[in-house]
Amino acid sequence: MAYNGSMNRYRFIQLDPGTGRSPVPVNYVRNLLELISEVGVDTRRLLREVGLTEEAIYNPEPTLRFEQFRQVMVGAREMTGNPALGLVLGQQLTLTAHGLLGYAAISSVDLGDALRLLERYFRTRTRLCVPRIESSTEGVRFCLLESVLLGDIRETYLEVVVAAVVGGIRYLLGERFRGVVLELPYAPPAHADRYRELLEMPVEFGAEVAALRLPHSLLNEPFTLSDPASRHMAAQKCEQELRRLEADQDWASRVYARLMQAEGMLPSLEQLAGNFHVTSRTLRRYLNALGVSYRSLLEEVRMTKAMAYLKANITVQQVASRLGYADPSNFARAFRKWTGHPPSHFQP
Repeated sequence: MAYNGSMNRYRFIQLDPGTGRSPVPVNYVRNLLELISEVGVDTRRLLREVGLTEEAIYNPEPTLRFEQFRQVMVGAREMTGNPALGLVLGQQLTLTAHGLLGYAAISSVDLGDALRLLERYFRTRTRLCVPRIESSTEGVRFCLLESVLLGDIRETYLEVVVAAVVGGIRYLLGERFRGVVLELPYAPPAHADRYRELLEMPVEFGAEVAALRLPHSLLNEPFTLSDPASRHMAAQKCEQELRRLEADQDWASRVYARLMQAEGMLPSLEQLAGNFHVTSRTLRRYLNALGVSYRSLLEEVRMTKAMAYLKANITVQQVASRLGYADPSNFARAFRKWTGHPPSHFQP
């Protein structure tokens, strides 16, 4: 696939920031290693094959680079021969495995309160996807919007996240966990039956984004472990961590993440500047200092979203409309310029 220089440069900035900070907490990799060790896999061999050591996994440094995380996920999947490994791992992640965010969720008043905490502070655990709560007359959707192009670990990573979220909500609600449907943004994999078997709930494939569809009534279900004082303390710590992470993140990453999270018409430079409480001139200067422009980031996001939509078997005309192209032929020309292929090349 042929990308232009500015897009390649930005993708490096997004996945491996100059600060060295990673979007992947290392404790999730530890959980993965412990899980595959239980099924007889030589974890030392796995780490050796991906260029990591046990010291790198069990040291005080809390995060790994995306590429290291990707290699461990791919290696584990191949060595176990278990295509549903992501679902199994996600089920093993208890709420306490998510640190202070998990404690805040457990101490929440009800499910609505817990989901709002996740929506705001999920980025303190991972920046590979970002939650968003959408409400309608039919119910509520807890969406997981992908912030980066996940490549060959997309399905496995989303399996981990949705299984962990489902497991956490089921733990908090018990038998009251009813009427929930899981939506996933890809075609049914060969192990599709394992989703329903392991998660014990209806699963729909081919959706726009990963999401849990819940009835409104569930949001008001109280938690038996609710503790307002503990919830307040844990949420305060999460807020401090979020502010520290945002301060460390460069402006190109901030703009890219906001564009990826947007649904429908993508925001303009002026709209983004307003969201960041700076002038458009200041935001443009910040981006120029990193060697990127708003237009190059916009094109990168359009390309990433277009590929995801096309792989979900959404029509070219619908994709063009979602990305702000009035004429599908203009989108097709832009897509060929980005990738060297027509849009149909990426449809199932």
